[in-house]
Amino acid sequence: MKRWIFFVVLLSVLSAHARTNGQPKSISGRIRFEGKVTGDVIVRLYPVAVSPGGQIRPLTKRDVYGAAEPIQTSTLEKPRRYAFESLPLGHYSVLAFIDADGNGEPSFLPPEPLGWYTSHPGGWFAPIDLTNSSVSDADFTLRIPTPFSQEDKHTDHGALRWIQGLPVLQLWGTAEERGFAHGYLAGEQIIDFLEFYIVEDSWRSAQRYQDIFVAFIENHVSAPPEFLRECDAVIEGMRSSKTDMYIQWLERDFNRTDLLAINAYIERRAAFALEPASSCTQFAFWGTQTGGSELNGGLIAARNMDGECDIRKVTVSHFLLYAVAPSEPGHKRWFSAMWPGFVGTISGINEDGLYSMENAGGSGPGPVPDGIVPCSRIQRTILETQGREASPESVLKTMETFTCSEGGITAAGSIILWAVPYSGQDTPAFVYEGGRGGGAMRSPVDVRPADPINIMASNHHLVYGFDADRPDHSLGRRVSFSSRWRYEVGMNTLEAWSRQNKPLGIAEAKKLLQMVSHGSTEYSVIFLANEMRILVAVDDLKTDMWDAPYLDWVTFRFDDLFSK
Repeated sequence: MKRWIFFVVLLSVLSAHARTNGQPKSISGRIRFEGKVTGDVIVRLYPVAVSPGGQIRPLTKRDVYGAAEPIQTSTLEKPRRYAFESLPLGHYSVLAFIDADGNGEPSFLPPEPLGWYTSHPGGWFAPIDLTNSSVSDADFTLRIPTPFSQEDKHTDHGALRWIQGLPVLQLWGTAEERGFAHGYLAGEQIIDFLEFYIVEDSWRSAQRYQDIFVAFIENHVSAPPEFLRECDAVIEGMRSSKTDMYIQWLERDFNRTDLLAINAYIERRAAFALEPASSCTQFAFWGTQTGGSELNGGLIAARNMDGECDIRKVTVSHFLLYAVAPSEPGHKRWFSAMWPGFVGTISGINEDGLYSMENAGGSGPGPVPDGIVPCSRIQRTILETQGREASPESVLKTMETFTCSEGGITAAGSIILWAVPYSGQDTPAFVYEGGRGGGAMRSPVDVRPADPINIMASNHHLVYGFDADRPDHSLGRRVSFSSRWRYEVGMNTLEAWSRQNKPLGIAEAKKLLQMVSHGSTEYSVIFLANEMRILVAVDDLKTDMWDAPYLDWVTFRFDDLFSK
């Protein structure tokens, strides 16, 4: 009798388990949106892959842009509750957008409201677990960035103008005057960059940004007083333009620390140990290598800016050229290719032809330093104070005034290519490699391609922290495959061109940038130093990967960017 009762109970438990765990499940929730954009709301359900070891693979940008097919799609006439029924057990992600243009895909020109289910504010796609029970509270909100006005805007000491299809922020006057104009003309876009790139894409959590990066900025980053005054003026200009300063994800107003976080976004690599970066590539060539081309021996420097690729494409729609004319005595005019909110730059050129652009490098093990000056501030300082006479010695001397507590200058680990117009000098281009504990300059002949008429850089150090016995390591860590193959491709191409005595010009620079790109280049810059011409290519706003060097190039003369 007892055995019979046991089997009855066991069958009842198994039957209940089958009904709750073995049967199809459902996902439902509410979609919210506050705004004027109208159209059908398209809701997509994606399966989330799980490895044999149980590792969940989150949805990627490439997936959203078409590499993965949703298993179900629902269309709503407006933002409201949605539901997906009869789902097999597993893990899922949900994304939605308002299809304002009716093309059935998320669009970024103009931007459409977009959002996804996440487990925390400012978070990435959260896998919804249907292995045990249905989920009825997968709520989320659609968000939309604010593009630059298509009409030129002006204020005292600043103008936001469209020149050859790209937005140019012209700033002049004192640091406070320039800062106010900056915030007044680009306040909404500064907020967008913080929310959608810094918080959502880089940190993928408002809480992590607040707890880790804000604390890091407040405790370890040191900015000179004149830099802080300009930052405060930016905040004042934003408020004066009636920019909504409230950050919903952070439940507080935008403040100076957030602006510093924008300017020190690469310093997150110093906040805690990160895997070696795999992003940008740069090179320069000059002299006899360009003598038979249209450059007539002049120097050409070029860079791919890779990795700042948010899913909403804000780093493309909000890409911004700066033309800054300081009124402080002895300060040179400088150009910058960055985004709203940058008081400094990691991609800049000055009026004398000094070029300074940064690649992510390694920082090496060690404690979090104190007294870190953002690399963007360091580069800007040198652009404002040095010119075509700049040398490895003069640049390093200035950089050393910004040494942090651990002995390094660029605590995040930076690889900076410096270049000037070529006029017969031995070293018109050189690379600084630095980390939290130190750094070193390298010249064109220090490493392959070991040619006195060219130099290149990717994302690993080749002098500072380099071990010849372990060439696949940098500062004690394995170099990423991406950084090595990009350097190898560029190096071998330059060496082959040298052996063939091939004259190098603009076409070859573009080809090299294309060869070392890998679908994450949001913009590319080519600088003809002796002619003071700048070529810029920016990724488009199509729903696909980032291919800037393959797209249209726009050419500017340096002085034209400052024309009023």
